[in-house]
Amino acid sequence: MIETDEPLPRSVYLRRRVIAVGAAVVAVLLLTWIITGFLGDDGLGPLGLATAPSSAPPTAAATASASVSASATASASAAPVSPPAAAPPAAAPAPPAPPPPDPNLPCPDATIAVAAEMDPPAFRPGNRPELRVVITNTGPVPCTRDIGRAQRELLITTGPTRLWSSNDCTPSDGAEPTILAPGVRTTFEVRWAGRTSAPGCPTQRTTVQPGPYTLTARLGTLLSPPLPFTINP
Repeated sequence: MIETDEPLPRSVYLRRRVIAVGAAVVAVLLLTWIITGFLGDDGLGPLGLATAPSSAPPTAAATASASVSASATASASAAPVSPPAAAPPAAAPAPPAPPPPDPNLPCPDATIAVAAEMDPPAFRPGNRPELRVVITNTGPVPCTRDIGRAQRELLITTGPTRLWSSNDCTPSDGAEPTILAPGVRTTFEVRWAGRTSAPGCPTQRTTVQPGPYTLTARLGTLLSPPLPFTINP
């Protein structure tokens, strides 16, 4: 460049300044565009700061899972809620058991059965058959009855004739109150010698002859059905 000492016109200086300013502006814009282009690929903004990643759209699996969860929630909400089961009513207390029957209460005649038994029912003179009084409580509960010797008797008859009694030659004892259980047989046995007897037990006694006879048992005022038996010749 050729130096000169002469001053240049003012218009020249103005053009130079305008060109310099314009070149600077263009350079700044170009530099900004270049920097923005490079930094945009690294996720940085124009000031070099990391930009927040945009929210990715939900995938199909996530959408389906959300739909299923929503459906299940809706179904659970729509399902009717069963009311709690009512507690069963408390059972009424059982009535107190009646007191057991008093076995010391006397047995009424209606609950006492009296029977006569003989073994064997047929025999020859000189044999000694076994005679029995059988007393049974036919009621439902135990009770007490006097079954002493004074109350019980075995009697042999033929028609209206009295031949023998178990009480004629055996002294009577005192009362024997006894608890009789329901259905239990109480027996008293005696051997008969086949001879007659009378009250007071006289010494003159005769042998009963062959023929049909009847045995009857007694307890107080209760009599058994007559039991027929036979003395064979």
